[in-house]
Amino acid sequence: MDKKRKTKLLPLLSGRIARVGLSLLFAFVTVSAVQAQTGDGGAAQGTGDYNQKLRTRTWSIYAQGGLSWATDVWYLNVDAKKSYELAPAVGGGVDFTIRPWVRMGAEYLWSRYRREQRFATLDTQTMPVKMYGNYLMNFHNAKLGVGFNLMELWPRRGAQWLNIWASTGVGYSFAKGNEYGMYINNTITENGQTTPMTDGATISNDDVVTVTGNVRTTNRHEEFNKFYIPASLHIEADLSRQFTIGVKGEMDWLLKRDDIAPKNLIFALATVRYNFVPSRAKTLKQYYDGEIATLNDRVNALQRENETERKRTEADRAKMQQEKTDLQRRLADCESKPVTVVQEVQPSHYVQFSHNSSYFSREEGDRLKAFARSVRGKKLILVAEASTPGRADYNQTLSERRLAHVVEVLVAEGFAREDLHPQTAIGEQRGKPAAEGRRVTITVE
Repeated sequence: MDKKRKTKLLPLLSGRIARVGLSLLFAFVTVSAVQAQTGDGGAAQGTGDYNQKLRTRTWSIYAQGGLSWATDVWYLNVDAKKSYELAPAVGGGVDFTIRPWVRMGAEYLWSRYRREQRFATLDTQTMPVKMYGNYLMNFHNAKLGVGFNLMELWPRRGAQWLNIWASTGVGYSFAKGNEYGMYINNTITENGQTTPMTDGATISNDDVVTVTGNVRTTNRHEEFNKFYIPASLHIEADLSRQFTIGVKGEMDWLLKRDDIAPKNLIFALATVRYNFVPSRAKTLKQYYDGEIATLNDRVNALQRENETERKRTEADRAKMQQEKTDLQRRLADCESKPVTVVQEVQPSHYVQFSHNSSYFSREEGDRLKAFARSVRGKKLILVAEASTPGRADYNQTLSERRLAHVVEVLVAEGFAREDLHPQTAIGEQRGKPAAEGRRVTITVE
């Protein structure tokens, strides 16, 4: 294995195309982030809870394909084809999105890297001389990773259909390949001794000289298995709730490279993802089915309330009709009865007293007796008062004496004491200062 470098390694991302590609990628990431922060969601993927529903405890699978590079490969390119700088890469994986900002998953990726040596000038100082070399290494990368959604750093962002995931994890690379080489070897045999025929060799004419030339090919197999640390940036856009497309850049650092493993594996990939979530049509159907069911329940409840109100209204109408019939009957009965004239009875009488006296005059006594004879046999209510001048306790006692004298006269006129009830002495409670406060009022019950 010849590990001596004879020419400078080709830069990984040299040239105008690489610079333009990196510029476009940076511009795309920047514009997409700004749009996602301030946009309205582009194709209107849903309401504010769209991201929560699509990326909370959901599974997804994806396929990916693109190009790969390998850096610091021990086998150097010499006048190689341009196509040997790049190699195809394909693979896929499965992810479980725990929350809109974090997901975990497993991934598989296959690719290869090649090197070629075409020598325009042969070094014949040593034998054998290498004329051509080709180095091919196929590798299979398997990794477990965790990703974080950088777009979730913007609160209440509008464009939830766009997400940028930064991921890392740990992986293991299985690589097998071979080195193919073509060599020429010239030897000279003189005096029974065979030596390489290099520049400056001389041939004597005194002896038999044999010159031998041959072409030899070799095909040497190599392999390595190494852990690596991946780092990737994955930009994804939702075409629908179920399908997502994206572009992905990844660099893998191989650990404990030893002799033949490269330093880094770099990938530029396009991805197509399928999310195991209900389609938008199914989601809308479930939503509107729930709304329709709620409206049906409301309509049924209103119909029951309407039926209850109708029955109550009919019951009230029947009751009012019955009351109307009763009133009409009673009115007819009243109209058919003869009119009876009832002689009006004096409803009340009062006995006037002099100032600071519990005795009434003879004239007041005669009036009281005449009233008693006119209402004999009825029940009477008596209220005795006193005017405001004087102490309240004295006026209360005065009203009680006045009440007692009136009761004695009414009993003498034939009234039973139980028919003279209630009997109330209120003193000066009504606050009457003149003659209207010095009396006993009698009311026919």
